[in-house]
Amino acid sequence: MAPIRVGIIGLSAKEAVMGPGAWASIAILPSFQNSPDYEIAALCNSSAEAARRSIEMHKLPSTTKAYGDVEQLASDPDVELVVVSVVVTKHLAVTLPAIAHKKQVFVEWPLGASAQEAEQLTQLAKSNGLKTIVGLQRRADALTLKLKEIVQSGEIGDIRSTSVVGALPHFPPGFWVEGTEYYHDIKSGGNAFHIIFGHFLDSFTNVVGDFDLSTLSSVLKRDVDTVPLYKADRVTVINPAYSKSSPDQILVQGMLQNGATASIAFRTTPVTVSEDGTRWIISGTKGEIEAVLDGGQRKGHSPSKKLTYKTVGGEVQEVTLESGKLPEGVEVSALGLNTALIFDAFARGDTSRYADFQTALKNHVLLEEILKKSGYNDVVTGHYPDPAAVDAVLLTSSIATAYDTDPWVLESAAFVWQVYERHPGVRIFGTCFGHQLESGGCESCRLLERGAACLE
Repeated sequence: MAPIRVGIIGLSAKEAVMGPGAWASIAILPSFQNSPDYEIAALCNSSAEAARRSIEMHKLPSTTKAYGDVEQLASDPDVELVVVSVVVTKHLAVTLPAIAHKKQVFVEWPLGASAQEAEQLTQLAKSNGLKTIVGLQRRADALTLKLKEIVQSGEIGDIRSTSVVGALPHFPPGFWVEGTEYYHDIKSGGNAFHIIFGHFLDSFTNVVGDFDLSTLSSVLKRDVDTVPLYKADRVTVINPAYSKSSPDQILVQGMLQNGATASIAFRTTPVTVSEDGTRWIISGTKGEIEAVLDGGQRKGHSPSKKLTYKTVGGEVQEVTLESGKLPEGVEVSALGLNTALIFDAFARGDTSRYADFQTALKNHVLLEEILKKSGYNDVVTGHYPDPAAVDAVLLTSSIATAYDTDPWVLESAAFVWQVYERHPGVRIFGTCFGHQLESGGCESCRLLERGAACLE
């Protein structure tokens, strides 16, 4: 069978060293090099010149085409599979041309910056009958596959409960440089909640099954509201207090569709008692499994993983984990192994070892539901609009539930007065301003004198 001809969007001229924008060099490029199943046909970067520099730096064949426009790469008849490895905020715009030209598509996780973007891409790919793949590489990990095998074999019986305690990465001062601002924004889709937690959530539901969303509850919390932002030298501070809206603590509980109870808790901590980053227990009617992953195991393969289980009347057994085999000649680092394995599965049509757009959309919907049930998204989106940019402001019932001494309500009061002092043309609608902002009811509400409309 002829190799699949690949066009990569986002492979920059960077060394394969972990950092912003380097994943294509670390994991994606090595997955294709020397593979009998793939052939790199083209690169697309911010300019054709940037693509040529990347071709030269990575010593790709001279026949590799260089593009500075995604439309040109997507329309190239020599490209069969378009690989998207750019910041998630650009996934939608970069992927749409590939779908329009009916290419097979790989997109890094998250698929989109929101569930809405993910749904748009999923429906378009489906309507065009395209093969798709998403970078949820834990699906090919030896531990995930073995866990799923044991659970599905019935060796521990029917699942009754499962619990996880995990750790989000803690980054040292100076790590966040200009260009990584999106990681702190819960709306960007490119933060720890959507990326790190989302990767684990996919492997969790892949092994034990989906949540019953009607039973889902969640708590999300920030430990810090600001982080220092540096220049690329990691010494010069650009902003000592850059605003952060992504959560540091994540707690999700509920029942699975199979009736088992489930609990997942991820924390951000500068140090763990042991080197274990995640501990996952699955309890069944005949036995129990425990999986332990080290703190460095996020998306890639790590040798420091342990899987043990015990059945009723039996001894504790440690399971030997054997990673999948790659085609001869393909050499990748431990970080990139699982990525290479999902591309290997895609080439062979083994859908049990990789996720497609439809699966990614399901994960997006679950993450959105977790945000919704926690109320967190309502809190962190409380940045008020620029009064000069709107014609009217509606203050919803989220204010009505708070007392007039609540700091959030007092802040909203300041915003309301700013509108009327500086932008008298803007109308304001909402529940009783007198009770919430003026403390004396409608009779004392000075805002009504200025044209505010009370909806009570």
